[in-house]
Amino acid sequence: MKFIQWPVILLFLFSCSSHTIKKNDLHEDVIIAGKLKGSQYRDIYFSGQPKNTDYKKLSENGFKTVINLRSKDEYKEEVEQWLVEKKYKMNYYNIAFEKNMELNDSFIDNVTSAVKKHRKEGKTLIHCSTGNRVGAWLAAHFHKDHKMSKEESLETAKKMGLTKEKAIKKVEHYFLK
Repeated sequence: MKFIQWPVILLFLFSCSSHTIKKNDLHEDVIIAGKLKGSQYRDIYFSGQPKNTDYKKLSENGFKTVINLRSKDEYKEEVEQWLVEKKYKMNYYNIAFEKNMELNDSFIDNVTSAVKKHRKEGKTLIHCSTGNRVGAWLAAHFHKDHKMSKEESLETAKKMGLTKEKAIKKVEHYFLK
């Protein structure tokens, strides 16, 4: 009996650690909270900049983490951070993807680490100003961490909000490394 149990246990553990992205877990054009629209992969949501009034709805709808990819010179971070952390009791990260920055493994890993750290607490929102830097991260993340092909990663990210040519070029350049 013990001989049979180990292969079954190992098979179960291996299947739970699968990195495969299931297409039915990806959703385009979803209402995230209030009027905030974006896209979704399981319990992770992607959008452009939320309005200050959206944070209350995010909190009410089970969001526990907000990851902002904007650089601090683009907006008033102290207002967003205060709303997220103090007023609505969610986790807040600013992991800036500077407009002139090249996409790199360190940036991808930092965002992924923040997502993983709080994933079991509730939903996560990753945003930037328009959703394009989020899409660039998403394409690189799907390829690097989920072993999706470069082409499929880029096409999936385009469906999820990556539309600007400059951001697409950053992903393509990252894939050449």
